[in-house]
Amino acid sequence: MKYSQEELDEYKSQNFKERLKFIDDYTNWLKKTPNKKWSKQQNKLLSH
Repeated sequence: MKYSQEELDEYKSQNFKERLKFIDDYTNWLKKTPNKKWSKQQNKLLSH
């Protein structure tokens, strides 16, 4: 399947926006979540 440069640029731009939104959402979650809760989740993730 071939894509035009315009389609690829649009995809790249959309992907970048989604990534920034995820980072922003995650940062906000971290700020309002107690350390004990998010550190347990990080431990689970990193232990597997």
